[in-house]
Amino acid sequence: MSVQLQVRLDAKDLARLAVVKGKAKTAAAKALTFTAQDSQLALKGQVPGVFHLRNGWVPKGVRLKSASAGSMSARVGSVDKYMERHVIGAGKPKPPERALTISKSRDSRGRLSSGGLMIMPYGGIGEYPTHTAVSRKLKRVGGQKRKTFNILSKSGNQVLIVRRKSKKRTPLQVLGILRGEAVDIKQEWDMFGAVKGVVSARFSGHFERALGKL
Repeated sequence: MSVQLQVRLDAKDLARLAVVKGKAKTAAAKALTFTAQDSQLALKGQVPGVFHLRNGWVPKGVRLKSASAGSMSARVGSVDKYMERHVIGAGKPKPPERALTISKSRDSRGRLSSGGLMIMPYGGIGEYPTHTAVSRKLKRVGGQKRKTFNILSKSGNQVLIVRRKSKKRTPLQVLGILRGEAVDIKQEWDMFGAVKGVVSARFSGHFERALGKL
């Protein structure tokens, strides 16, 4: 058994309904934007617990795009494309762009390898220099008399960029290490879960308040 309901509307009723529909869309767009702002704060709060931060670059990269009555869609996330590799469920890791190729003999410029990703020797991750510091050091080293050259590591799968500390053959100073770009990056940032939680907790309240103010 079913009950059929019918409603008859005249021209004035239809006009009023159109106004209500427009207000509801405006309220929903505002609620989406407010929820995106809450999500943005939540993601920024997560970042220090997931990554080792040297500065505020990563949190500042968490941006949002406001919703409108026309689009009815708000967006929040990181503008830094490389952060996608750390987000749980964002997809497959990015394939290596700078694979390291080690030759058996040196080329015309005395190099043992091509490609690869250069890293600086360091202990803990907190000791690793910034990209700016690395660039300055390499530029400074390039202008000095004691030139750099390449040697193979004991394992044979890395190339060391070294120079002599004095006129003697040893000891050598390791300035950098060339190795293949890492592709096995663990996805640890639960961005989708955080945003989903905020939407479930905040959207309905924002929508009711926005609708009440129209």
